[in-house]
Amino acid sequence: MLDSAGPRLRTLPTGETRRYEFYIRPIIEDLVTQGALESKKPGQWTTSRNRTIYRAAGGKKLTGDMMDLGYLREAEEAVPIFAALRAARDLPGLALQIGMPTDFTMAFIAMGAAGLLRNKKAFTDATVRDIAAIRAGDDVVIQLEATAELVLMAATQPLHRLVNGALGLGRGIAELAAAAPPGTRIGVHLCLGSLNNKARATLRTARPLVDLANSVVRHWPADRRLEYIHGPFAAGDKPPSTEPKFYAPLDKLTLREGTAFYAGLVHDLPTVAQQRQTLQLIEQALGRPVDGVATACGLGRRSRPMADELMARANTLTASE
Repeated sequence: MLDSAGPRLRTLPTGETRRYEFYIRPIIEDLVTQGALESKKPGQWTTSRNRTIYRAAGGKKLTGDMMDLGYLREAEEAVPIFAALRAARDLPGLALQIGMPTDFTMAFIAMGAAGLLRNKKAFTDATVRDIAAIRAGDDVVIQLEATAELVLMAATQPLHRLVNGALGLGRGIAELAAAAPPGTRIGVHLCLGSLNNKARATLRTARPLVDLANSVVRHWPADRRLEYIHGPFAAGDKPPSTEPKFYAPLDKLTLREGTAFYAGLVHDLPTVAQQRQTLQLIEQALGRPVDGVATACGLGRRSRPMADELMARANTLTASE
């Protein structure tokens, strides 16, 4: 990423080296090893629907104290490497990005819909504990990754607003920020998943994305800064829409001053010219330039040559801005 984009990078992710291939699955399996979870309904993890569902081990009540999600260990490994790279490249403004699935996403994927609400608080407590331990001023941005939230919004169109209100999806993301120490830098990554490069759901329009983002902003604590919101416009192996009407709801996106909007449109299938046209559609609907571009769901679960190609494409798109 440094070789491809260098000074255009806003944040440099850790690479999630222990979980890059299967994202949340290694975290959950580590919780089984810790004795916090046990299998309830075995699955093959070939798709997100065919995943293993877990429950609290031994019939115990699941608590945050029982779980080590591993984010602190990941940060402790990454920080010295990051500091050396930043100094060598003379990029003093670059921040280290620590990606964390939201408590809702972790509970939903690990324990399914039936165990979600009963066990979400345990994941909340464990996540907040790691955020507080990692908190490192201006050098670190915590990226809260809301996959299950946006998937539910997309899957329930056109009733997604009712789902958001009933489950408190946007409010829940904001509550994680409120529980973090003052001064913690936080960004929100809205996502549709990419297990085996297949998204869990597909947006028919940008409306659910906009409604969830606006809900996050509306509930965001006044004394916390929301660094950015990332919105996905591709979905796994499906490239972004070429229809202007898909992006029309972006005119209703309402962010606070100082909150950037990153367009997750970078994809390997369209040509660069087609990607520029998509970016123009997004910015026309938004009524202003985006603050940056990205892939829809990270680079870690793609091959190295493909990741390099996507970074080069992101660099080309931003260089043309």
